[in-house]
Amino acid sequence: MNSSSDAANSPGPLALVMGGGGARAAYQVGFLRAVARRHPTLEIPIITGVSAGAINAVHLAAHPGPFRTAVEELAELWLSLTMDRVFEVDPRHLTLNLLRWGLQLVSGGLLGEPRIRSLMDTAPLREYLAGPLEASEGPIPGIAANLEAGRLRAVAISTSSYTTGRSITWVQGSGIRPWTRPKRRAVVAPLTLDHIMASTALPLFFPAVQIGEEWYGDGGIRLSAPLSPAVHLGAGRILALSTRFEPTSREAEHPFTRGYPPPAQVIGSMLNAVFLDLLDQDAWRVEKINRLLRRIPPEKRDGLRIVDLLTLRPCRDLAQLAGDFEADLPPFLRYLIRGLGTHQTESPDVLSFLLFEPRYLTHLVEMGERDADARMGEIETLLTGAPQREVLDAPSPTLR
Repeated sequence: MNSSSDAANSPGPLALVMGGGGARAAYQVGFLRAVARRHPTLEIPIITGVSAGAINAVHLAAHPGPFRTAVEELAELWLSLTMDRVFEVDPRHLTLNLLRWGLQLVSGGLLGEPRIRSLMDTAPLREYLAGPLEASEGPIPGIAANLEAGRLRAVAISTSSYTTGRSITWVQGSGIRPWTRPKRRAVVAPLTLDHIMASTALPLFFPAVQIGEEWYGDGGIRLSAPLSPAVHLGAGRILALSTRFEPTSREAEHPFTRGYPPPAQVIGSMLNAVFLDLLDQDAWRVEKINRLLRRIPPEKRDGLRIVDLLTLRPCRDLAQLAGDFEADLPPFLRYLIRGLGTHQTESPDVLSFLLFEPRYLTHLVEMGERDADARMGEIETLLTGAPQREVLDAPSPTLR
């Protein structure tokens, strides 16, 4: 039997946290590919995801095979994607939706309930995911099987309720105790395709999804603490995969556009602020809490615990990269996107969210692999656990 000192110093459960970013989430697959080559049978007991990261999270949590096989099949899923497998790209469909929006706007609400719910129809994505997950209707069976086998402790994906304005994290696992915080709470439930489609429902572009009596959209909208689900589920070590490039001080001063910002620049800034920046802020809070806790004796930490965190991110701005592949868009959609001014900015973030095309996705996967290889030493340290790590068997930090 281990002594209490040994237990306190042993590495805690590993969690994988995957943020959003639309098409950018293919970058996460490249990271996972590099890790899987080194650790083909790695087991990750806690997996969480939001937005497009929810697709990756559920696929890994539901796959019956070893880690490397699961990652390779996930890579195949992404590398086989085309725009028409994510949403309807037919010009007539898009034009009709735009006309309906315009008519609703100029009618002053006299037409009653809006007839259009989004610019794009994501029914193709639902059909595309139903095959690999073996769940067109009802709970995704692979998750329950992995929970029963002990390979998985919990999987969680987050959504935003348009009905109540709260962030809802849906959790499937064993022995889970739901949590509630201001404007966010957890709900224990078997995960379905509806939860995935809700978590990935980019506002206005993709339609909201009804679950029960409420309507839900992209989980990144109200998730103020993206690392929180993993911490609440008992993680002692967190590997967080971001799709947000962190520029140097000099790079941050470089202007993306000259003169008055085009709509594409404004929309892109909003998308970054809502879906990508919060992971960085949350990581900063976790590290600050860790530094404070290391100065306090374990018995005086009042239930708080140290959580080792490694955040991995792209070495290059994925939005700037997307500009190189704009020509791959279907012609009519490219026409609409350019109308927003994507060609007037060096960092067309809105394009990087929607560019579900093979050449761009392949480039992201390959970049993810290279970036992971460059930081494999840090990744190995987190996966194996370091002697000095201190993780207490205590409730999640109350600040989370």
